[in-house]
Amino acid sequence: MTTEDQDFLNSRTRQLDAYRWALLREKHGLLGSLLRTLRDTAADLALGIGARALAGEASTEGAERILVLHGSPKLLAQRRKNGLIKALRQRGHEVVEDAIEPLGTAVRHKRLYRPALRVPLRYYAHAAYAEWLARHHNPGLVLNERHGSLVIPFLRLSLNHQGRHLAQLSHATSVDHSRRLSMTDYDYYLLFGQSSLQALQRRNLRFGSTRAILTGSYLIDQRYDMPAPRSELRVLVLGVGPDKEARPGYERTYELICQWAARHPQVPVTFKAHPRSRMTFWKAAAARVDNIHLAAPHTSLAEALEQSSVVLNIMSNAALEACLANRAVVYVNASGDADVLEQARFFGNCVTDLESLEERLDWLSAHYQQALSGARAFAEYHLAHGLQGQNKTAEVIDCLIQRQTLPGTELNETFG
Repeated sequence: MTTEDQDFLNSRTRQLDAYRWALLREKHGLLGSLLRTLRDTAADLALGIGARALAGEASTEGAERILVLHGSPKLLAQRRKNGLIKALRQRGHEVVEDAIEPLGTAVRHKRLYRPALRVPLRYYAHAAYAEWLARHHNPGLVLNERHGSLVIPFLRLSLNHQGRHLAQLSHATSVDHSRRLSMTDYDYYLLFGQSSLQALQRRNLRFGSTRAILTGSYLIDQRYDMPAPRSELRVLVLGVGPDKEARPGYERTYELICQWAARHPQVPVTFKAHPRSRMTFWKAAAARVDNIHLAAPHTSLAEALEQSSVVLNIMSNAALEACLANRAVVYVNASGDADVLEQARFFGNCVTDLESLEERLDWLSAHYQQALSGARAFAEYHLAHGLQGQNKTAEVIDCLIQRQTLPGTELNETFG
């Protein structure tokens, strides 16, 4: 490595310090930010000391295989990318999978290689783990799913020094206000659609420059090519994540839906849980309301949509698949949280009470085709390539591993 490489790394770690400070100041006051900085620095130094003592020597052998890097071991176990991985293997690529572990776990398990450059002790564990990820599987391309990890800038540096690339694989639209989305330090950023790109462009804080490519959703394939339903009303409820389920506003929303179901015992109502949900609320609801059913854990979203005619969505990206599958969607949310998916723009005003839900579902029975028109517009706004999302994503990845230049939109870092 050259002196210029070392100078660049030194500058990058200072910029990373500034970025972390800016993230804290978005949420906390001066004192709170200072205290959290001291806490985080102490933790980073302790991990750095351990990592420096335990790090081994990296292999220098390269390969053209693709490493799919899941956001956590739990996400790896869910196997949500099996369709995309199958498509890549059918194109002749060797694909391996791993997951980003908590940094402390990586240090304990000695998943560490010595960085090629001198790294400040506070970032040594991040860099050593990144070096291990970049070299252990010898990938020609890394597809990362984890948003906001501080390991990512060091992973990109290591890969780029080896003439390899890092691509970020979105698992949802990038329209929410999560601070994790401020990390954009990737060679390529594969986005769902135009709404995601616009949301990233509006962000005041971005760390790292990237080239954004609109690939659509790798979760979508021809299973969602369904005719519009012609039978009786059958309702599918899309659950929110466990972080939201614990909040009173979302529990009120769930209770509102249960009240409607109890009023209409002839209508089957199926609840499709978020993959990480424990379904505490809905298990109790199904026990007391006869027409509420829980989708079995192995039931795919496509299978659940096939058995429905109307989808009640709160804040789930699964509404995109529902729209592609020709299902009418009703936006129900009594939490008062921002409508980051802009559902009201396409599905009508947010339903927040029982009377409004009654009126909306009555209206749908007479205006179903009009509702489907809004659903199609919603899908087009958020998704590029529609039902071809998985195929298009595999095609783009195929081009990246072959070092082909692809058109995209440059997103520049906002400070540095």
